[in-house]
Amino acid sequence: MSGEDRERVLAAVNFWFTAKQEQLQAVLDEGRSQGGTRDAVVGGKHLDGLNTLMVDQLKRLGVPGLTFRTNAQATLPGYYRVSKAWDLLVLQFGEPILAVEYKSMKGSEGKNLNNRMDEVLGVGEDLREAQRHGLVSPRLKRAYVFIMEASPAVLAPVGLRGVVGSADEAFRDSTYLDRMTLLCERIRESGLYNLTWAIAATTDPIDFYEPSSAVGWARFNRDLINAFA
Repeated sequence: MSGEDRERVLAAVNFWFTAKQEQLQAVLDEGRSQGGTRDAVVGGKHLDGLNTLMVDQLKRLGVPGLTFRTNAQATLPGYYRVSKAWDLLVLQFGEPILAVEYKSMKGSEGKNLNNRMDEVLGVGEDLREAQRHGLVSPRLKRAYVFIMEASPAVLAPVGLRGVVGSADEAFRDSTYLDRMTLLCERIRESGLYNLTWAIAATTDPIDFYEPSSAVGWARFNRDLINAFA
């Protein structure tokens, strides 16, 4: 990753931390607390920094005819469900060419990581089947970005409990960060997603690192370029 790219990614990570804290404070000030870590994401703006980074990177590619849609304007048909609003939808001359989903996690990993995994698998498979059945252009690429705070709890090995049968050895003594990274690697390898990027974010000072080059920025950017080849 170049020095310039690192600064751009760091700005997105800093926005993530800052926005989550501001959203948490706003909820507390208004007396709308739901408890736990959910208060920090209720405002829904904490991933805007990643979206700004992604749009900027796409513009830097110099690809003609691109337009960008977010939230409700980024809705695509589904196969198992009626539709899904993606975080970012990129069109080229009016044709959907890239759908991006962002996910993040800061705290409550043991409770929420499996839910995040269920979500990414479900929406990816739904869109893939919609493409297979002619509801969405087969040219469209599916992208997934996951940012996780690398806290002590995230970096501690997690045991395998309650598994009937033989669990995949790749998960033995793995941390929550390992599991998130492995998810990103495997959904890309399987073709469920065409592009994936995993980010570990740290505090004091705010910084980041990539737990695997296989799902790092350099690989993601190459795949992004190939998506428009």
